[in-house]
Amino acid sequence: MIAAIIDIVASRDADVRERRRLDKEIRGLLDQTYERFKEYCLAIPALTQGDSVELLVRSWQPIVFLFQRLLMEELEFRVGLGTGEVTLHKEIADECDGPAFWNAREALDEIKNTKYLNRSAGFKIDEKTSNHEYNAVVNSILFLTTLLGLSTTQLRHCFYYIWERKRISEIAKAVKTSKGNVSKTLSKTPCYLLKEVMKFLDR
Repeated sequence: MIAAIIDIVASRDADVRERRRLDKEIRGLLDQTYERFKEYCLAIPALTQGDSVELLVRSWQPIVFLFQRLLMEELEFRVGLGTGEVTLHKEIADECDGPAFWNAREALDEIKNTKYLNRSAGFKIDEKTSNHEYNAVVNSILFLTTLLGLSTTQLRHCFYYIWERKRISEIAKAVKTSKGNVSKTLSKTPCYLLKEVMKFLDR
């Protein structure tokens, strides 16, 4: 199993009103992720009282989807990914525990304790991890590295192209701009390659 613990950095300095807005926004993104990738989620994604998101999944898709949605909303975050066994106490992710979550927390703590490097992601793999789970963790990190290099506009256009499978004319209508602007924006991103890679990984 793959556990992801995502620490939302923006919430740390927010006032009460802003925290409520962020809480509602993040819960909405988690609902989107779960409804879209329910088959890959072993528990319902959760937002903890400590402003961390917890996922328990068996594939890279829900992790990468949530990464992109958070970045589209300009929410800064750090993430720790871990693999291993998990005890499913209830159907919500933050009520589960086990080596996968321990490894994810350890990876996240390592990022927080790194003083001289600007790191946003880390991972710790259990020695009994399957090749499928190992590859899912690595793919998630690589996709995140690519997404971090895109602007908010590029992220939005790529989201419609990759995840919603919209044509350029449909994207232009959705974001209220010209087809030329959409085409120009997409041409400056690796979204065409990302889409092909995702199709390959889905096979």
